[in-house]
Amino acid sequence: MISQAVVLATVACWMSAGTAPEAALSGVRARVQPSSTQFPLNHPVWVQFSLENTNNDVVTLTVPGAEPQIPPPEMGLPLSHVFSGGSSSAAGVVLSTEGGRHWDEPVKYRSTNQAPILLLGAHSTAGATLDLRDFFPALRSPGQFRVTWKPYGGNLVSESAVITIAPRKQVEIVTDDGTMLVNLLYDDAPQHVANFLELARTGFYTGKTFHRLEPGYMIQGGCPRGDGSGIRLDGKRLPSESNTRPHEKGSVSMALLDDDPDSGSCQFFICNTRQKDWDGRYTVFGQLVGDESFLTLDRLMSVAVDEHGRPQRALYLRTVRLIDAPTDASP
Repeated sequence: MISQAVVLATVACWMSAGTAPEAALSGVRARVQPSSTQFPLNHPVWVQFSLENTNNDVVTLTVPGAEPQIPPPEMGLPLSHVFSGGSSSAAGVVLSTEGGRHWDEPVKYRSTNQAPILLLGAHSTAGATLDLRDFFPALRSPGQFRVTWKPYGGNLVSESAVITIAPRKQVEIVTDDGTMLVNLLYDDAPQHVANFLELARTGFYTGKTFHRLEPGYMIQGGCPRGDGSGIRLDGKRLPSESNTRPHEKGSVSMALLDDDPDSGSCQFFICNTRQKDWDGRYTVFGQLVGDESFLTLDRLMSVAVDEHGRPQRALYLRTVRLIDAPTDASP
């Protein structure tokens, strides 16, 4: 723990040296990282703001225009440092839209005349995660928004992060054997849901097939090559989002390559029975709902397969489309 005497000595040295803000920030990087790129309407919009010190020495950070104060014993990134934009960008966090609208003065936050200093250790990071809806009410409405961070009077500027706020969606998978409706588990697997929404929205799945069928157990599809070896065209992979959702009839999970937990991409499978061994191993991100969905699954599961588990007739995903989820849809 850093003693009060050390803190005071550090502040005194920093102030007496007359170091310019931009010089003090040399080697410090500002980052903005939302927990997802897609957020359902009326749900928290979690965004992490972090500072990375790439220097070999401790960096002393103070808020422009505020009297430096001794920091508390336990401290991440104080709000006064997050919102330290000054005259260059109001409070430091800028929210904007493609249409040109922007907001740079957060509600429920007022700058103070005093702010704790931040001693950022060599090659270390300090951060804070905020629900940005608390500071920018515009995020309580649908739309696409760009978040840019310009702390310390604008002497640091992060790369922008783009997030979309939209009503919750369900996914309809239309096949020659019927239609399956998937309720998406936004809260349990947000990155997998955002990935599935993106692929469905862009038409990626249209015309693909269910290429693998294990009678009684599951059916798998979404491969761009049609043989189980393909991934997204951009090569994107998803980190595991292990959750407590059980693998049961109608569960929709992300398929993995070589059983690598962080290799999820575009292929998914739908369970036809309870599979306890798959719990926590694969990420469940959706659940079939409605009688028609389960009747369609039963029809698909009844198709004959060869010795390699390939259906003996092509099982096409004719259309995979998004529809608005009802407000009372079960999570």
